[in-house]
Amino acid sequence: MKTIRYGCGLLLSAALLVGCGSEGSGPTAISGPSSTVSAAQVSPSDFPGSANTTPAQPASGSRPGEIYDVYVTGALGEKVAFTVFEPTTLTAGQSYPLVLHSHGFSGSRVTGTGQGNPASPGDVDALLAAGYGVISIDERGHGESTGTIRVMDPDFEGVNLIRILNWAETHLPWLKYGTGANGQPNNLVLGAIGGSYGGMYQYVIQNIDPKQRLDALSAQIAPNDLTYSLFPNGVIKTEWDLALFALGNTAGSQGGTAANFDPFVTKFFQDGFSSNSVNKVGRDFFYYHSNAYFCNGVSVATNGGANTKPAFAPTNSPKVNVMLFQGMRDTLFNFTEAVRNYRCFKAKGGDVRLFGYQSGHNTIFAPTIDDPGLVFQPGGAQAILDSNCGNINVNDATVKFFNLHLKGIANADAGLPKNVCLSLASGDAVLLDDVPDTNRADTSGKTVISQAFSGVTIPVVPNTTPLSGGPYVVDMGYTAPAGGAIMGGIGRLTVKISNARGGFGDPILFFGVGHQRAGGLPVWDLIDNQILPIRGVGTFTHELVGVAERLAPGDKLALLIYGGNRQYLVNGSLSVPAPFIGLVQVDGTVTLPILGNLPNIATLP
Repeated sequence: MKTIRYGCGLLLSAALLVGCGSEGSGPTAISGPSSTVSAAQVSPSDFPGSANTTPAQPASGSRPGEIYDVYVTGALGEKVAFTVFEPTTLTAGQSYPLVLHSHGFSGSRVTGTGQGNPASPGDVDALLAAGYGVISIDERGHGESTGTIRVMDPDFEGVNLIRILNWAETHLPWLKYGTGANGQPNNLVLGAIGGSYGGMYQYVIQNIDPKQRLDALSAQIAPNDLTYSLFPNGVIKTEWDLALFALGNTAGSQGGTAANFDPFVTKFFQDGFSSNSVNKVGRDFFYYHSNAYFCNGVSVATNGGANTKPAFAPTNSPKVNVMLFQGMRDTLFNFTEAVRNYRCFKAKGGDVRLFGYQSGHNTIFAPTIDDPGLVFQPGGAQAILDSNCGNINVNDATVKFFNLHLKGIANADAGLPKNVCLSLASGDAVLLDDVPDTNRADTSGKTVISQAFSGVTIPVVPNTTPLSGGPYVVDMGYTAPAGGAIMGGIGRLTVKISNARGGFGDPILFFGVGHQRAGGLPVWDLIDNQILPIRGVGTFTHELVGVAERLAPGDKLALLIYGGNRQYLVNGSLSVPAPFIGLVQVDGTVTLPILGNLPNIATLP
């Protein structure tokens, strides 16, 4: 394959939030294109000063595929940069499916072969070898694409993504067309890969593209609802948010200056860090930029300040074929987010599959001290680099899935799970028909254990130390049987939090599932390092974060309650608008899904 241009910088992170960029910042509240939907259907012109050329299709025979950069004009006049990878061999008269690729937050596109990077999930080289063409994209404000970063705003990043597709259809004669995933004739045969921010762009295209061109997605470690990811229950996830905010403010992009966030994003997080609270305009902004907005059909009023509003209604998109991959120990975008995306896409009627693995954002960025439970895992900290579900490699699985849905190769997916592959540890996974969930009726073959508790008294003080504040243990009264078992899926917590003696203000407590191993030290490991904050006094019902763990005979389970947690370091349990100091009483009921001792798929013949 001939490379016309190579280079473009190292991917820095697959993290999401606020970041680096080019050209200066704009006003605090800005509107998108005057007619966003019509703008989304326009084939863009070359960016001023760029003379894009596309290699000619061979008149006969074959030639090696070429790699070249393209620069077009975005909906607001910004530069949109991407790299076209022709199939490895281009044969006259033959057409090829196209796959989009994009990077994680603060990264940049792939511009040549051999640039695989764990910070940008998705293997471009494997797709080229399998006979696909690829377009790798610099998202708005990243790499060589200019404009401020709006955190995958449909009205800004989204519109520019649609313009890239329009350019491809008017400039690439080798594209393949066929019946689309939703039954539309003469539709571009199109897939997409990427992780984190590189998964979010796939959801945006699926949700706003007026031509509904996507046929198959392969999204890794991507969110469902950014309000849940970044400030669950209105509590700022300070360890992640501060780290990502700092990363974005120091990591410049290929094409311009550093700190290229939209000013609204910057101000929102500055206010959030100082108050440990979230305003409605901020909730609107991040919810609109989430797949949940389109899945759930819930409107919002604004998109980044006064006099703004979303350009796209919360309309659920048609069916599409989807492979989802999510890290079980990922504390930025957790497994529950993948389950919600899985249910959303499954309801549309496409071929939708969900795979867990041990890797994720914690592997890429967060220090492993965040996850003391790794001492109990086979392979220790090294195990969280594992991006297989059991013995199923995600890149191999993606190529097989695309071969099935983009090339129409019968049985190309042989050996791949049809529904859910649940990762328990590195090299250990089980196959399920559905995700066990005690919040809803399902057919996952689970049993449910339930434990009521009352009179748990916890001191809550503003703390900023990672080890203070618990855990306080509510033993589930469960001991794994002689054959062992699996705690896997999503539990349910109903809890009443009330002032005990001398308390005032709003307390913040943190809840997770604990595991104690038989015959070992009498300590409780927070399963998969997953924690859920709850703020205030009153009665609350919530899904616990989805987790999975294989239990040896004699192992026990508990609900763990913390007065502080490292993932919420700095603000800790401090509810700044109404600080609480004193004792709280916690009463409630917790239910967890238990599976039998299912076999590890890596050991099956």
